[in-house]
Amino acid sequence: MSRREKQSRYYQEIARAFFVRRGAPYVLSSQDMVTISSWEEARIPLQVVLDGIERVFERAAPRRAQGRRLFSLSSCRTEVAKAHAEFRDRRVGRGRKDSSRDDKRKKVRSEVRRFLDSLPPEAEFLRETYHEALAAVSRKNVVDETLERLDEKIETLILRTAEAGDRGKMKMTSRPDVPGRPGAPADEIFRIRLLKRWREEFRIPYVSFFYY
Repeated sequence: MSRREKQSRYYQEIARAFFVRRGAPYVLSSQDMVTISSWEEARIPLQVVLDGIERVFERAAPRRAQGRRLFSLSSCRTEVAKAHAEFRDRRVGRGRKDSSRDDKRKKVRSEVRRFLDSLPPEAEFLRETYHEALAAVSRKNVVDETLERLDEKIETLILRTAEAGDRGKMKMTSRPDVPGRPGAPADEIFRIRLLKRWREEFRIPYVSFFYY
């Protein structure tokens, strides 16, 4: 199987598993596409992602019985990260443990401070949100969901600010450079590439523990 075919299967299998458990609507949002892209870039095995999604829906069963549904793959980030950590532990044993939660918290805090200290003019619109993130991650009892919501807010702000200027130029070149995603709407691919470019160009850090 070629690399392109493997990438296509990765996206398709994750989407299929999510749709089967969630039900309609059978469409991935741009945020869902970004989430899958982050798992792919982190080289998280397909089965590990599927295990994490399964755990989320199993734990959410009582709420689903009351008519509450999960609508976003981003809700699965924490469980996928845990499943990935367990997978790595099984492979390398206990000789090499993952960073502790407190170590990750310190890394995030350091990255956020670094970003605020050297904030480029183009990213000034993110200052308030990163101050909010710094306050959150400075608390030892910060919960993962708080940081995940802040990452989603940051990505929304980036897209809102950047799309107008970059849409025409990047949309024309989005499809050839993003293999393995047949049928994905051009807008979704455009947003994934735009977010990635902005984070790299202006060194915009993630604030979720998932990425550390």
